Amino acid sequence: MTENKGDIDKIKGLIGITFIGLIFLSVFFSNKKGDEYNEYKKTFKGETIALATRIKHAGKTSSLRYYFYTDKKVLSEVSSRDYDLVDKFYKVKYDLNNPDENYIVLEEELKPDSITLVKAGFTKTKYYFYDAGVTCKYIEYSKWK
Repeated sequence: MTENKGDIDKIKGLIGITFIGLIFLSVFFSNKKGDEYNEYKKTFKGETIALATRIKHAGKTSSLRYYFYTDKKVLSEVSSRDYDLVDKFYKVKYDLNNPDENYIVLEEELKPDSITLVKAGFTKTKYYFYDAGVTCKYIEYSKWK
């Protein structure tokens, strides 16, 4: 009877060591993949201004949509539910050979002047709002696109 108990303890120990080893390997490889991506992001040499436009919901996930201009308009998104980020400008870094490979730096909102925005490819557009309640006139507004 004591012989069987010793065998069971050995099996439990072996299962425990295997479980700990699997956890260690999964953590090691997930960190390695994250480090590889961080190294890859460091190769992005292009830098410009991006405009965060909206939060898009798809099932249980939400993402912040943004765009910027290179020689074309590039649309992209990053996982976020923060509505405070919408309609603001941020720095974006991208791969010069493939602008679709990019990331947005959300830590600091940019307050660019109009010359900087025009150089980044944005244009200022006018739109009108009809104020039916007070003045019964069209009020002119403008925004960057």
